[in-house]
Amino acid sequence: MTRAGRQDAITLRLPASRAFSDLPRVGLAALLRIHRIDPGDIGDLAASLTETAREMAGGDSDVVVEFRVTDSEVTVDLTGDGRTIRISSRRT
Repeated sequence: MTRAGRQDAITLRLPASRAFSDLPRVGLAALLRIHRIDPGDIGDLAASLTETAREMAGGDSDVVVEFRVTDSEVTVDLTGDGRTIRISSRRT
């Protein structure tokens, strides 16, 4: 678990290709394991992440994925195709 006030962040850059669109889900799974978060607690986050990454990866620009884990929340910011989308889930 993270210490109070600390947040862990990881950035992933994907080329503009749907072939790489599953990598953000793999990164999220690794973070869940490291932080011992039950995947059932944030199940909708993984589905939304995969869908959004596929949509953005189909554009003409790279997709930057920033994962953040705090004591109370997991957030993922996806930037690409001229926009940024934040997906988050409270930790229980």
